[in-house]
Amino acid sequence: ERPWGILGLYDHLAAVRADVQWAEDAACRRANGEPYKAWFEYVDDQGKGNNRPFFTYFILLLCTAFLLASIGVNDWKIEPLNVNPMIGPSALTLVKLGAKDSHLIVQEKEVWRLISAMVLHAGFIHYLLNMLALWFIGSAVEQCH
Repeated sequence: ERPWGILGLYDHLAAVRADVQWAEDAACRRANGEPYKAWFEYVDDQGKGNNRPFFTYFILLLCTAFLLASIGVNDWKIEPLNVNPMIGPSALTLVKLGAKDSHLIVQEKEVWRLISAMVLHAGFIHYLLNMLALWFIGSAVEQCH
């Protein structure tokens, strides 16, 4: 069954784009006197070589490293659920590692916190949900473009 809503629209547009790219590939091959590729051959070739989601892999690895670092700075302890319901380090540890703190950004001029906050996660639940979204959306976008 096909997805609904915005995911359905994205799925439809990605399928149309794949059809257009296959037709362009066939036209290029015809112009150069090369044999056509069957649809399954074209699809198989899309998952090889430089068409892998390398940027998504890099961001996944970077976020994983920062999650492990945050737990390491927290003395390899997970805070109790009443302190951090996301199953992760303390808020002080996250601030120490560069979490967004408006006072520190504005008053102390720690603008690097705008970047570091993008790869910090409050805990395993936050990390897992973000990485699943990144994996599905990021890899789909990278392979379409």
